Amino acid sequence: MKEESLPVLWHGRTLATASWLGQTPSVLCAVTDGPRTVALFFGRLQGLSDPRRYHAPAEAAPGFFECRLYPGSLAGYRFDERLDAAGQAAAVAAFESALRARFGRRVAGVAYRHVAPEHVAAVRGRNRLVRPVQPEPVLYNRWSDPGQYRAELPGKWRSQLRKVQATVAADPTLSVRLCPEVPEREATRLVQQIGRRHRPWWLIRPPIPESYFRVLNEDPGTEFVCYFSGERLLALSTVHDTGTELQMSHWGSRDRTDGGRQNIYFDQFLRVADLMIDRGRALTRFGKGMTEIKARFATTQESRFLVAGR
Repeated sequence: MKEESLPVLWHGRTLATASWLGQTPSVLCAVTDGPRTVALFFGRLQGLSDPRRYHAPAEAAPGFFECRLYPGSLAGYRFDERLDAAGQAAAVAAFESALRARFGRRVAGVAYRHVAPEHVAAVRGRNRLVRPVQPEPVLYNRWSDPGQYRAELPGKWRSQLRKVQATVAADPTLSVRLCPEVPEREATRLVQQIGRRHRPWWLIRPPIPESYFRVLNEDPGTEFVCYFSGERLLALSTVHDTGTELQMSHWGSRDRTDGGRQNIYFDQFLRVADLMIDRGRALTRFGKGMTEIKARFATTQESRFLVAGR
């Protein structure tokens, strides 16, 4: 499992930058079988502590280790595709043994987030809670051109989405471009603005650093659907192309009071779907959240689970 074969969100520089967002130490564990890396795990120990400051490993409060890929909402594990079910379970056992060797009794348990159905058995363990969580919207490519895709959209929403695109196209002050990079400071501010809007007031999280978008800018497989007024960035949608599929991650947008535009949130999904079809990619992962809205774009709602326990 070489780094160049992994999506950029699993690259070392990306994870190192993401670890700066934590108030407790992050852990990246590589499980090997001889010279071969067969599994990766990433996450952090989450306990009752002061969220306004960073806690070094020796200060980390007892709690659950949350296996999740930060700063997005993605599963914090990755198995080599050649690993069978028994091998996956063995990799999980090796990871958890190493985790407890590092943190000792401070690990009250492990919580695996966004687990795919085919991996539940590997992380389930004895007496662990398994609960369905919000599904992941995935758009599978079965079209040869974007016109066919538009024609097969759910009838209830087809005309509304057509109006969305017409509204965006009719705005003479708005331009849309697929960009290989974005202004780091602006991107950070816009994504953070969306995060604050949808986060509970009591949940304190550090902002995404500019260096995180610097890493994404340097990745040849990452592009951005950008909305501009002149040269002023109004919104951006982050798209990672693995060569076989597209993964959407960070969305950022200005408020309407700051020049933001109506309908561009919906417009981004149509543009990424077109990109998938034009490039012949097998599927697009639309990212977690807003499941009902994303269902309008003919996505399949794939089951995901939380598995937690000692």
